[in-house]
Amino acid sequence: MKIIRLILILSGTTVIAWLFGSQIMVLNKVRTEGQTVYLDLRPVDPRALMLGDYMRLRYTEERVPDGMSLDDLPPKGAFTMSLDENNVARVSGVDLSRERETNEIRFNYTRTNRSLTFGAPRFYFENGKAETYENAKYGVFKVSPAGKTILVNLADEEFQILRPRSD
Repeated sequence: MKIIRLILILSGTTVIAWLFGSQIMVLNKVRTEGQTVYLDLRPVDPRALMLGDYMRLRYTEERVPDGMSLDDLPPKGAFTMSLDENNVARVSGVDLSRERETNEIRFNYTRTNRSLTFGAPRFYFENGKAETYENAKYGVFKVSPAGKTILVNLADEEFQILRPRSD
């Protein structure tokens, strides 16, 4: 009986480790191979918590498309976003798996009770470096063809990645 229990525990641990590792590999693939897209930021505010400094983020495009209400959207879904010449994304509609134009991408969202989110509500940075990010205008995302997104950095109005100066 002990051997069966040990085999079950080891099997369960192996499956959990494999699932965890495969999700990390998926996210790393999006980070390295995903298309770079910029989203306009709404006003942001630096804060400090026990985890260190971070900036609470809201995006201009986190809104319900014209002619729809929040209740019309499923809890999870995707928008079709059109890209301008600088790869700044604008919502062009709800993604209904139609053929997208060459300047359009799929961008996954999650609906909460009162709003939409693209899954990156905070940007963490080194303590004491808040002034570096005060002029952030864009969230810089990597996006997979399936619409999975990862916030990788913040950029200023000239699309320059914001990095703290090394002392």
